[in-house]
Amino acid sequence: MAWKPGQPLFGGRYIIESKLGEGGIGITYLARTQRNELRVIKTLKEEIINHPAWKHHRDKLRQDFRDEAVRLAVCRHPHVVEVETIFDEGKFPCMVMEYIEGEELGKRLLRMRLLSEAEALLYIRQIGDALTVIHNKGLLHRDLKPRNIMLRSGKSEAVLIDFGIARDFIPNVIQKHTVYRTPGFAPPEQYDLVAPRGEFIDIYALAATLYNLLTGVVPTSAEDRRKNILLQPPLHFNPNISERVNQAIMQGMDLQANYRPQSVQEWLNLLAGDIGSDVPLIVKRYNPQIPKPAVVAPLEWQCVHTLKGHTSMVQAIAISPDGQLIASGSNDNNIKLWQLTTGKLLRDFNRWFSGHSSMVDSLAFSPDGQLLASGSWDDTIKLWEVNTGKQISTLTGHSNWVNSVAFSPDGQILASGSADNSIKLWQIKTGRQVSTLTGHSDLVGSVAFSQDGEILASGSADYNIKLWQVNTGREICTLTSHFFYVNSVAFSPNGQILASGSADNSIKLWQVSTHRELCTLTGHSDSVWSVAFSRDGQLLASASWDKTIKIWHASTGREICTLTGHFNYARTVAFSPDGRTLVSCSDDQTIKIWRRK
Repeated sequence: MAWKPGQPLFGGRYIIESKLGEGGIGITYLARTQRNELRVIKTLKEEIINHPAWKHHRDKLRQDFRDEAVRLAVCRHPHVVEVETIFDEGKFPCMVMEYIEGEELGKRLLRMRLLSEAEALLYIRQIGDALTVIHNKGLLHRDLKPRNIMLRSGKSEAVLIDFGIARDFIPNVIQKHTVYRTPGFAPPEQYDLVAPRGEFIDIYALAATLYNLLTGVVPTSAEDRRKNILLQPPLHFNPNISERVNQAIMQGMDLQANYRPQSVQEWLNLLAGDIGSDVPLIVKRYNPQIPKPAVVAPLEWQCVHTLKGHTSMVQAIAISPDGQLIASGSNDNNIKLWQLTTGKLLRDFNRWFSGHSSMVDSLAFSPDGQLLASGSWDDTIKLWEVNTGKQISTLTGHSNWVNSVAFSPDGQILASGSADNSIKLWQIKTGRQVSTLTGHSDLVGSVAFSQDGEILASGSADYNIKLWQVNTGREICTLTSHFFYVNSVAFSPNGQILASGSADNSIKLWQVSTHRELCTLTGHSDSVWSVAFSRDGQLLASASWDKTIKIWHASTGREICTLTGHFNYARTVAFSPDGRTLVSCSDDQTIKIWRRK
């Protein structure tokens, strides 16, 4: 059985696009929904269901597939592939999952040969957090390896996929093991027909995955190690690995299950406090040239509205120049317009007019507030009339998704940063592409104009920030100090300071005239995704994957307060023009409005 392109499933709710791949017992397809959204559908292979050896176990096989699908469906976590629904198509049980646009971690490893310790640990900690949720639901993955981890396009986000041989477990109870395993990543217990099951099975594979990412070498298989073939420590292949990480890997891959950490969190704790010998120490360094106020009054903020209406992660927000409106963009492909003072929903831009066909990742109001620009993973930029919601034009030219859009202060030029590694400048009046700025070696995650419109800043996944002369397109300089993706850049209102937020969990302030780093602000415990100055330049806000928003005093770098309330990644933050209102959005599908008391 192989479903052909165009074949409808589940009463036409899904249409098969193509076969994606197959494993020992399962087969996966790419399908499209009635709303033209991509999904992955997994089912059992016909040759397994019809195989004589399985003849008397077909019902149990199908029921096991459904049970595991149900267990996976309740494992809601940003780093676990999401199950949408479960249904039967004839005799075939089917599981519908989100389609993750991006790259396998295994393919990235092939391109890079090996990953830096900082990058590898970021992904491993994310997958470790996901495993903790999975294990709490009584499920073991049992096939952890770089090929079963996806990296979301345009994000430093790892997602665990392929639960084809996942099984339930009761800690330390002896249970049967299937013969499916991946040499080098599977622990010795998976080579035994019966053996205890526990978190230690996935811990071995997680440690082996980190070994592979840091060395580019597949570890010696557990079967060979049982024959006294030595497992070389990862330091043998990569002398830049820190001793703490080297020891944690070897402990996680101990042949004796009872000598390994018994929970994922216990193993992750072995990695804590060390992010790699190649990573510079981050300290706050305050420059005496930045004026310090004699007294900094404490600020108190409270959440006054939580806006719900999007059906998926809210990726972008923007506040109109007059402070009356909020625009929001989401993974549900929609753009919504809200009243800032009341939180009332005013308009859904995609309801009456043709909208984006993929996630809306960036929004910007024109300086006069009449236009809204939106950047999307469908590789396009759209311009909308704010008062009517009418789509004015679609700008095409990027060859990959658009991560950021920004209007010049005079409203005549729009800048866009893309996963095609380029920045494009567009003339608003004509919709014509003016120039393309190239120089980054990885995706451009953020662009921002200086207040005089003469300089454009760009932040990239190549860990760098570039400053560009707008009228000539010439690169002015490259700012290097972050050691991971630069997710956001923002100019202070007077154009003298540039703030940058990074996946290295830090914020840096730079002096624009001298291109010198002024200080590093630390306090977030996960990737900083957005930074924004208040209009008077006194405050800096940051949104982070640690689910918090922090407010900093811009002139001293002092942390003023931390806002909590989102229960998933905080993505974007923006100040109202008067600086007394702050708006944030999150992967928890909400927008929060915070007011200063």
